[in-house]
Amino acid sequence: MGGVWLVVPLIAGVAGVLVFFLGLGHLFNGRPVTGSGHFLAGAPLAIGGFALALLGVNTQTYTRLTHEGPVAEVSVKAIDPATSRYAVTIHRLDGSNLTQVCNLQGDDWVLSGRVQKWKAWAQVLGLDATYSLNQVTNMYSSAARGNSKQITACDIAGPPPAVNQYVPDGWLAWLQGHAYTVDRKFGDANYMPMADGASYKVVITQSGFNSEPDNDVARKANEAAG
Repeated sequence: MGGVWLVVPLIAGVAGVLVFFLGLGHLFNGRPVTGSGHFLAGAPLAIGGFALALLGVNTQTYTRLTHEGPVAEVSVKAIDPATSRYAVTIHRLDGSNLTQVCNLQGDDWVLSGRVQKWKAWAQVLGLDATYSLNQVTNMYSSAARGNSKQITACDIAGPPPAVNQYVPDGWLAWLQGHAYTVDRKFGDANYMPMADGASYKVVITQSGFNSEPDNDVARKANEAAG
């Protein structure tokens, strides 16, 4: 539906240009009245059509840039609050429907992965930022608190896409590199505090991962950590 706001004004703009040049033809052929009429009709139609098309492009660009897609639901259960040990459950929302429990020790859970961002014109066409999850690990509220503490982490990469077995290594990267659609690839991580009963939702935006509290326990923990 969004494409209508781009295609229709463009058609109107092109039609306006054709009418405008048709008016020029009438003037050169000695028909000033008919030519003036085409000028008066064609010029506003062309200007208005292209202006609306530009507005449509800007609107679509903004819509794609603010797009969010679900990545995972994260829930936290205390194992031993005295030693800051928690069971963190990651339920993926990317279609794989995988659920994994990771025992972490610390103040925050950190979800990390790789993100591929597309150029703005490719986003307008419907290409959203793509990603692959890497791991969930722990973090402490300060460097001083984290010094000499152990790192706890779990691999949540999951199996590679089934299509990979049919595509030779390097082909997709070569095609993307020569299609000039990829803006950049980068590692990204997002974290939130661990608290017994806290629930969070992780989404992917055109700029990377974003986590947000999904219940009162998580909201209170996030506000306290702020």
